Amino acid sequence: MLDTAIGVLMLDARIPRPLGDVGNPRTFGFPVLYEMVPGATAASVVEQESAGLLDRFVEAARRLVDRGAAGVVTTCGFLAILQPELAAALPVPLLSSSLMQIPMVLRSLPGSARVCVVTANAATLTGRHLTGAGVSAPEQARVVLTGLEDCEAFYPCIVGGNGSSLDVAEVRRHVTDRCARVLDRDPSVGAFVLECANLPPYAVAVQARTGRPVWDAVTMTNWLHTALASAPRPAALAGPVTP
Repeated sequence: MLDTAIGVLMLDARIPRPLGDVGNPRTFGFPVLYEMVPGATAASVVEQESAGLLDRFVEAARRLVDRGAAGVVTTCGFLAILQPELAAALPVPLLSSSLMQIPMVLRSLPGSARVCVVTANAATLTGRHLTGAGVSAPEQARVVLTGLEDCEAFYPCIVGGNGSSLDVAEVRRHVTDRCARVLDRDPSVGAFVLECANLPPYAVAVQARTGRPVWDAVTMTNWLHTALASAPRPAALAGPVTP
């Protein structure tokens, strides 16, 4: 049913959230519940591995469940580093990061193909984050990173919290140019996964520019909601299977 709600753990950041951002409720066609995690700044999660923040995320996630969330997601892919602990603490499914889609994406591609992860900061996204997302060592060898830490229109605003406005057109240009350059250097890249939950607004542009499929925090959240929603299914699918 449409009233099946997904809970969203929000970082302690007041930043612009255009349509397509996980933090914008109009992005989704179903109810979303938001809970901010006090003290969990973008810099502390992206640049400091969420040190000392686990209990705060657990408490906020439990509040979402108490409010009726059937499943929980977050607004930062770097929270993959806390995935095992967060999932163990809740009675409902929790997906901390769009990076959790990487194993499935790799299996959808030929064995020689690679996945490019577009991340807010390639310098601080480590193997620990990928391992937390369930990406095995052999799979990590098929992952390439490209980061946006040098994008002046994006990083200071989103991670640094230094801007009240976001130049969406400029960020779109930078992200699509970066992805196109990745593909020029490595044609074996068969898909893109956008780590940052602020990047889905540019997914369509990346797909159009590169001709490659794009997965992100929105595709992950929609997938989770589809599994949890109790909408009636067609009789041919809902009934018993008979010879």
